[in-house]
Amino acid sequence: MLMTIFALLMASLLSFFSYELISYFQRKTTIQATEFNLQLVSHIIEQDFINLSMLAMTSSTNSSTNRMLNEYFRSSPASSAMGAIHAFTSLQEDFRVNRSNGYVRRLIVTDNEDKFIQVDNSVSASVPLTIHNLSQLTGLFPDVSEEWVRIIRDPFSLTQTIPFVMPIYGDRASHTGTVYLLASTNIITDKLKGYPLPSDSRLLLTLGSNSYEIQGDRILPITASYTVSPYEEDTASGSVTSVSLLENEAGDRMISVTYPIRKGVALSQTLMKGQFAPQWNIWLLLMIGVCLLVLASSGFITVYLTRTISLPVEKLKKRIDKIAQGNFLVDRNMEWNSELGDVGRGINRLSQDIVALMERRVADEKLRQELEYRMLQSQINPHFLYNTLNSIKWMATIQNATGIAEMTTSLSRLLRSVAKDMRKLVTLKEELSLLDDYFLIQNYRYGNKITMETAIEDERLLSGLIPRFTLQPLVENAIFHGVEPKGGGHIRLSVQRSGMNEIMIVLEDNGVGMSEAQIASILSKHAPDPEGLTTEGMGLRNVNERLRLTYSERYGISIESVLNEYTRMRILLPHLRTESPGRF
Repeated sequence: MLMTIFALLMASLLSFFSYELISYFQRKTTIQATEFNLQLVSHIIEQDFINLSMLAMTSSTNSSTNRMLNEYFRSSPASSAMGAIHAFTSLQEDFRVNRSNGYVRRLIVTDNEDKFIQVDNSVSASVPLTIHNLSQLTGLFPDVSEEWVRIIRDPFSLTQTIPFVMPIYGDRASHTGTVYLLASTNIITDKLKGYPLPSDSRLLLTLGSNSYEIQGDRILPITASYTVSPYEEDTASGSVTSVSLLENEAGDRMISVTYPIRKGVALSQTLMKGQFAPQWNIWLLLMIGVCLLVLASSGFITVYLTRTISLPVEKLKKRIDKIAQGNFLVDRNMEWNSELGDVGRGINRLSQDIVALMERRVADEKLRQELEYRMLQSQINPHFLYNTLNSIKWMATIQNATGIAEMTTSLSRLLRSVAKDMRKLVTLKEELSLLDDYFLIQNYRYGNKITMETAIEDERLLSGLIPRFTLQPLVENAIFHGVEPKGGGHIRLSVQRSGMNEIMIVLEDNGVGMSEAQIASILSKHAPDPEGLTTEGMGLRNVNERLRLTYSERYGISIESVLNEYTRMRILLPHLRTESPGRF
């Protein structure tokens, strides 16, 4: 049920978003198609405007026609007829070779006084133009420039025209007259005869600050007022195309796509919102099909998930409940060929591991009880050994054998520390005391041929903690592999501060030294044992590893040695005090 509701919800959301998406692309496609049509027509119209502008400019600026016109304007009445003929001939030749001359209603040049020349295509259909009615032409004033900014009626032919007015320049850029060109509005409407315009769209023309509507061959001024606002969607493909939103006084809204023909001249097409709506019937059929597909897919997915996930998960849950109740039997029926089958195999392995762990725990408990019993039995042995050593000590004292008494006392203290002291860390003072007992025994063994010197930089360092039996393997190595082969020697041990909170212990002997291979083997737990590295060397390696595991990789042993001269071993430790809380 929930899956069906979810499917219906998804289908509704999909329908909504698909409608919005189709509408968006419909709008974008329609606007871009309109933009392309406007662009194509505007480029053709622009070329005609350029041609007519060039025709007017040949009379206005430096050209042969301009020179003839200026000569005609400056000529006396007696010679003006010949000048007029020359100027007219040149002007007519410019008019004839211009590709857009078919759209010229009138081309007039005048000195704004009593001379003018006219070239046109509609003489027979117009009232004759004389110097007396010349002033009736709209916009024909001295020193006035006007380039395609409005539509006026030719007062002599009653046709719609677009004026182009500019001064005629003579020597030293002086104004000697005016060129006045009236272009037929057919320059625009002829290009739009095959334009694909929907019934609810309108074509608009902008000339300067004036707006017009194009209706077939007529161009009518727009009298209604519109509110123009930018259209937010980025739908136009060209950078010069503008898309805006128009709203009239009645509240009707439409989209206007505008493409510039030239500066001050633009062609626009309006689009009603109905043109953007996708075809409802097609969209409805599409959405019904999508909804049916979603519902069918949801039903199939529900059945599939029930068989492949819900039922297996329920079986796994029941099996876990049985394990929680103490049933650890293996169920092979849960080992399907799927990811949940991997979970089932894992649960079976877990059951087997729990059974094995319980059996091992029982066995370990039996072993622990047996070891505790043996420890109770063996406790008599250390006491017997201590008592025996004390008896030997007093017998040696009575017989005045001080060496035997000292060795027995040191050995007794060492054995007591090994047997009873279970601490992992001891103070440096205690470690040095045990080291003194060990060295005393070794010194008697070698006939007092070995000497050891201890130097403490700061007595406060003796309160620092060190792993138990760290120094004894170093001294043992210095004796057996350093000074013993030479028949005797000297060992010096110094304790000093290193950095802010670290202790450096240096042990140096003047024995036979160590090779680079021996040093590398001692400091590397993975290196093979070189020839000559015995249990004492292995003891150094173990001490080094123990220090690194206890503290960090920063700490441990470093060895410096020169064969037949000396061996210097350094131990770097953190200064942990007995009164400082720590993790050890």
